[in-house]
Amino acid sequence: MKLIAVTLLVALVAAAQGAKLSDKLAKIVPSFATGFVINGTEAEPHSAPYIVSLGTNFAKHSHVCGGTLINKDWILTAAHCISNPVGMSIIAGLHTRAEVDELTQQRQVDFGRVHEKYSGGVGPYDIALLHVNESFIFNEWVQAATLPSREEVHEGETHLYGWGQPKSYIITPAKSLMTVTTEIVNYDECKEVLPETAPLAETNICSSSLQQSKSACNGDSGGPLVVEYQNAPSEIIGIVSWGYIPCGRANYPSVYTKVSSYVNWIIDIQSAYYKLF
Repeated sequence: MKLIAVTLLVALVAAAQGAKLSDKLAKIVPSFATGFVINGTEAEPHSAPYIVSLGTNFAKHSHVCGGTLINKDWILTAAHCISNPVGMSIIAGLHTRAEVDELTQQRQVDFGRVHEKYSGGVGPYDIALLHVNESFIFNEWVQAATLPSREEVHEGETHLYGWGQPKSYIITPAKSLMTVTTEIVNYDECKEVLPETAPLAETNICSSSLQQSKSACNGDSGGPLVVEYQNAPSEIIGIVSWGYIPCGRANYPSVYTKVSSYVNWIIDIQSAYYKLF
């Protein structure tokens, strides 16, 4: 997994003597999400039963990215979260990030695919699909989010979930699941307000932090941006990908992988898996 954003933030924090940046140091640059939900609030326990924690080591799980259950066997996440998918650890049912208990379920990844067009940097095709060795058991604390329709265009209010400290320059993850509510920014508007050099594609979706100091760009990489419905499963519309840092001060929309652009890809990977195995 790329650690560009973390490395940069550590350097900036050190230069700022612990957690404060001068305006001179606060250079606005595009970067991967780093694990925070800026100015979010603690989520209601298990209000996002589809969110999972990804770790690189099954025996010693340490949270590195978020992900989203789309059924009992498959998880969506960001491509930049994945180096060697097989053997990764997936924990569902978490609220307190390090509290693995009788409500949580841990599984191991036995198959994974990063999008074949993903370049390895900040940009489009930042999506990966993971399969677990044993199906999750759905209950009150572990459920799937639904996929959108192919090429569906969303608008209005959305919700981001992830584990992270709600401060722009503190790099210690929060103990509990955080959430923030934002508004979708359509592609043309997003492209207009971002710098000309922004690696934005039509397969991205943006959410607004303008005039709110609320930022999704530092939400857990790979985590879900969802539309929530009353008495129905939440719909995953975005995967946390990248944004301009320092978040909250950059005053730019946050950028996600637009899931509706990849529904066919998801189905193709799943079909190929079942043919092979």
